[in-house]
Amino acid sequence: GKGIARRPVVRLGKPGDPEDEVVVEEPLDIRVGGDTVAITMRTPGDDRFLTLGFLYAEGIIASAADVLGVSHCGRMDDPGYGNTVEVVPNPAVRLDLDKVAAAGRELAQVRR
Repeated sequence: GKGIARRPVVRLGKPGDPEDEVVVEEPLDIRVGGDTVAITMRTPGDDRFLTLGFLYAEGIIASAADVLGVSHCGRMDDPGYGNTVEVVPNPAVRLDLDKVAAAGRELAQVRR
């Protein structure tokens, strides 16, 4: 899967496969309306669910119905493709942009 990578290993005192599987950790840039709300580390795979859960936990959305879509941004041939998601809000719902901005500011302070 996306969350696992094969890497060369040296097994001391044990012959065997020169590669092993390790868990992958990469950043995820979560954007709402083009603005970064947060950058978090995660194992790639279920980015849509992670994004919706994050927005819900921060009080930015009340339910998944507040969002029309979550999609990866960028060109598929870029090395970092898949590490940025754009959230398209439901136009019938007004997201609290102050909470979006506050979430970004608070997380930036924590990262320092």
